[in-house]
Amino acid sequence: MSAPPKPKRKMPDEYDVLTIRLTAKLKKEVGTEIAAFLLVGSVGQGNYVKGDSDCDFYLVIKKDRDKQVEILQKIGMVKAEFENDPQYSSILDLMVFFEEDLNEQNINASSIVNWVHIWTGQQGVLKIGKDNPFNKLKVTEKKLKLGATQMCLDNVFIMRDGFLNTPAGNTDELAFYGSEAAIACAQALLVFIGEKGFSRYNVPELFKEKSPVKASPKVVIDARDFRLGAKIDNVTDFAEKCYDFGWAILEYMIKNTK
Repeated sequence: MSAPPKPKRKMPDEYDVLTIRLTAKLKKEVGTEIAAFLLVGSVGQGNYVKGDSDCDFYLVIKKDRDKQVEILQKIGMVKAEFENDPQYSSILDLMVFFEEDLNEQNINASSIVNWVHIWTGQQGVLKIGKDNPFNKLKVTEKKLKLGATQMCLDNVFIMRDGFLNTPAGNTDELAFYGSEAAIACAQALLVFIGEKGFSRYNVPELFKEKSPVKASPKVVIDARDFRLGAKIDNVTDFAEKCYDFGWAILEYMIKNTK
């Protein structure tokens, strides 16, 4: 009787290699100050799309630290090393938190942390650390809606600042700010209405199917396609539509937050 065939081994891709290398580098340079390092988002969930998905990480620094600025500078140097590598520069997304950020009293409209961050962190894969600090907090439907609203608001203002500071002739940058914000606002809406387990790649289809907002799904479809390499014919018009799209979602959320 012949032996059963061995299961095919997954060949490491740039996401796997980035995760391995970044984890090792952070352990070496910042290890004693790290409370937790997590792989989050679509890569952590295993439903990412090569060439479109970012490789998202959350890094949590211990509360009982002595040299905050020095630690941040060390992290910045590690981050810069990978951002300067063309293989990883377009996919790396690293967010840094301090342990005291992950406190219910510190999560509000003016903080850098919102409840979507907490929920995302709870789904993350722990790469450094013994415990996931995001699990200390309880996420409710109401809190998640507040977090989604904050996420949408942040992206609308990031888009506004991007348009304000980008020369009119720099069409690629204008399209980038518009597409990033449109996708993020659509993701925020899906979280707001209770959708989970989606990836950025299938956000346009889910938005078209589920959205209660009177905003054209073509905007987020075009945004996704631009991220995948499609050309935008009229970038200024596209940017305007992205801005209106984000505001329509934000207005819906504000009106429907109790």
